[in-house]
Amino acid sequence: MPMKTPSQTLAEKIIERLIREGLLTAEAAKTMLPKLTEGKLRAEDWRLPIELAVEMEPKS
Repeated sequence: MPMKTPSQTLAEKIIERLIREGLLTAEAAKTMLPKLTEGKLRAEDWRLPIELAVEMEPKS
């Protein structure tokens, strides 16, 4: 098994935190992780998935 690059490790930690904070769904994370690792995510790539996750979050 190849070792993870620092970019992969950082991208995974960022995605995990966004999921834990309710800012990203696990489904969206699967598609975003490779682009984040490669440094190819743009603001447009983040906007809709985060908006949808926030809308799905239970209201207190």
